[in-house]
Amino acid sequence: MAEFTGTLRERVVLETRLDIRNVRGGPSGKYAYDGIAWAALMPLVSGDLVRADALSALPRWQVTMRKREGVGLNTRLTWRGRYLAIRSVISDPREPAQMLLTCEEQR
Repeated sequence: MAEFTGTLRERVVLETRLDIRNVRGGPSGKYAYDGIAWAALMPLVSGDLVRADALSALPRWQVTMRKREGVGLNTRLTWRGRYLAIRSVISDPREPAQMLLTCEEQR
């Protein structure tokens, strides 16, 4: 456990998307603060650059952090002035204390 704790060197802010609609009925795009966590971030090589016929060159990150309830696709991370949208959440049953997130930088 001490080895895992030593790798979490970056502080990230967790924010959850609010289910508030604008006057046209679309999503408001507003987020609510959901806490701070320590994490380890590693850049990922862009896998599939083409999604739905659109070229995607947005930076992707692998984030490892302590297991926390409520973190999902409606959550984003703020780290060093960047917004990271969570694209996948993996919890390894062999390591129940940690979770692995794949994130994509939002612009």
